[in-house]
Amino acid sequence: MTTDPAAEQDEGPPQGVLAGPGTITAIAGLTFAISDERGDIGPGPFGLISDDTRHLSLLQVSVDSEPLRHLGSGLMSPAVARFRSYATLRDRLPDAPVECERLRRVSAGGMVETLTLRCWTLEPVRLRLSIRMGSDFADIFEVRRLAGDPGVPSRGVAVQRSPGDLSFEAVGTTRSTSVFLEPVPDLVSGGDAEWDVVLHRDRPWVLRVAVQAWRGAGNEDRATLPPRAGVAARPDPVVHSRPEQLARGCRQSIVDLDALSIPDDQDSSRRLLAAGIPWFVALFGRDILISSYQARAFRPELMLDAVTALADRQGRVDDPGNEEQPGKILHEVRFGDRPWLGEGTTGGAKPYFGSVDSTPLFLIVLGQAMRWGAPREALEKLLPAARAALGWLRGPGDPDGDGLVEYSPAGPRSLANQGWKDSENGVQFADGRLARPPIALVEVQGYAYRARLELAAVLARLGHPAEAADLTAEAADLRELIRRRYWRPGSDGAPGSFAFALDGDKRHVDAISSNMAHLLWCGVPSQEEAEQVAAHLVSPAMAGGWGLRTLSDEMAGFNPISYHVGSVWPHDTVIACEGLRRYGLDEPAMQLAGDLLDALAVFDDRLPELFGGHRREPGDFPVPYPTACRPQAWAAGVPLAIVALCLGLDPDVPAGTVSLNPVLPRGMTRLETLGIRLGGGELSVVHDGEGTRVISTPVGLHVGIVAR
Repeated sequence: MTTDPAAEQDEGPPQGVLAGPGTITAIAGLTFAISDERGDIGPGPFGLISDDTRHLSLLQVSVDSEPLRHLGSGLMSPAVARFRSYATLRDRLPDAPVECERLRRVSAGGMVETLTLRCWTLEPVRLRLSIRMGSDFADIFEVRRLAGDPGVPSRGVAVQRSPGDLSFEAVGTTRSTSVFLEPVPDLVSGGDAEWDVVLHRDRPWVLRVAVQAWRGAGNEDRATLPPRAGVAARPDPVVHSRPEQLARGCRQSIVDLDALSIPDDQDSSRRLLAAGIPWFVALFGRDILISSYQARAFRPELMLDAVTALADRQGRVDDPGNEEQPGKILHEVRFGDRPWLGEGTTGGAKPYFGSVDSTPLFLIVLGQAMRWGAPREALEKLLPAARAALGWLRGPGDPDGDGLVEYSPAGPRSLANQGWKDSENGVQFADGRLARPPIALVEVQGYAYRARLELAAVLARLGHPAEAADLTAEAADLRELIRRRYWRPGSDGAPGSFAFALDGDKRHVDAISSNMAHLLWCGVPSQEEAEQVAAHLVSPAMAGGWGLRTLSDEMAGFNPISYHVGSVWPHDTVIACEGLRRYGLDEPAMQLAGDLLDALAVFDDRLPELFGGHRREPGDFPVPYPTACRPQAWAAGVPLAIVALCLGLDPDVPAGTVSLNPVLPRGMTRLETLGIRLGGGELSVVHDGEGTRVISTPVGLHVGIVAR
């Protein structure tokens, strides 16, 4: 048999890619249940997990010693899942006489599951329903390890407190898990329970399983997610696109942001975003700042909630154990028993502060919150925190006083790398050697520059013009310093580039990476430099066809299925696109945005945290990364950010202006966005082959359309 090469070239991308095992995850704040498609929890990365601890590692249902067979399952809402299965009884073949429905509702610190058995035979059916239960109290990172090694989960000691009331306990932890069963089982042995059931066609049999995760005496209250109220309660903007993939992606993104919403235990009125399900259901400074910024055209209130929550947890003292410093913004807060990062951070007692970019990003998002209409009184309350963050950039963040922000791990439990590429091999030279600290990442210097400009705008708006002018001048000096210290002229016809970082000897880390694209987002390069950076970003070495690689495939350490040195991170790509548009480089920006939209369609409208950086081939698909979060906050934010990107949407609510500069990726012919909340009103706009039309404008705002 021969193959027609032309036919191969005509193959389109697949309609969907399975990213990881078939799982269903229901979540409510910091508690989530992840199971297989039948609803069972068994060996592998499954369980009822609360506060970074697995409180239920085993929940398996069987009928007459046989597992149920899957019919269908799905999420009814982020916290509610429904599973439908059937049982085939040996003497009732060939039909399936017994159907099982499991309705699971997850809440703060636990879940309730209602299991309903129905019989479709004319005569009664007698069967034995069994449930195996167990709790191993594994830390979330132990659970993650099991993603590639599905061993048999251990089971804590099961204690029967009364008929139908079980408690799982384990040595070495104050945590426990209680399970209440109604009706009471006919037999209980350890964590196994059995019922003799007689089913009648007209009388379903119902079992209620209530599971509660306990953290220990005196520490049982959990914050619950507040309802969206006031302005935030208005409907989200509606997107229509031709083709529909961006619109579908936006609808999925809104669902995912709701799923990732977690309560703030320091202020019940705030809704925060967890970084990702299942491994990062926690507050991360960098992640919440970037994802809330991405969602600005849909949920602008998230930016103010994010910066306010982080200001409340801002560094106050010098503590090398958890890398806290005055003015610094946290990296993450974990609630598990394992001392994962830093000293004294167990159980959420302290945040871990090992992030070099959360602090400048905090100031950038503060400025954007102002431009999108954050109330003046809220901004004024945040000024002390903003000035403290600036003090960190000028002081502890620049320990050698050379004007550049750098990091070195402070202790044995510190992250080796503290930018967004925080894996151990995340910062390397072109020949694959790892950079040694202290390390000054190029994108962090860009953030520090833009942070000063954003804070200067806030200061000017709040009546501090002299302070704003001084800060603007300081930013201009920093911009020139960055360009002088990091620029690497091209040779032999190759375009120039910005170094990935400076290492501990102030040498250029010379790898070609995506980090320099973030300088465009911040406005650091000259126009000529930006055009040379753009040439790298859309070259085959960096643009593999599904998005922007984190590292050029010409580098010695390139690995398309690595975490940070060759994979594609959708948020990284869209930041590059925004930067390219900032310099009027619309064609490369839309090329990369179009690549992301192609990947979005293949991933069934929900982009994962990252995926493989393999070169795109005809009929091929982006390669899933094995333990990528999905949904993940700044991947969920990408379709929403693409809408703002394509519209060229740039509001300044305090100044009473909104700028639009629409352009569409290849293949998209129409983008209609209705109900963007600005200044107490709504902006609706459509852009297609006939031009740009503003359908509605918020009162008091002037909308200007910039000619391309």
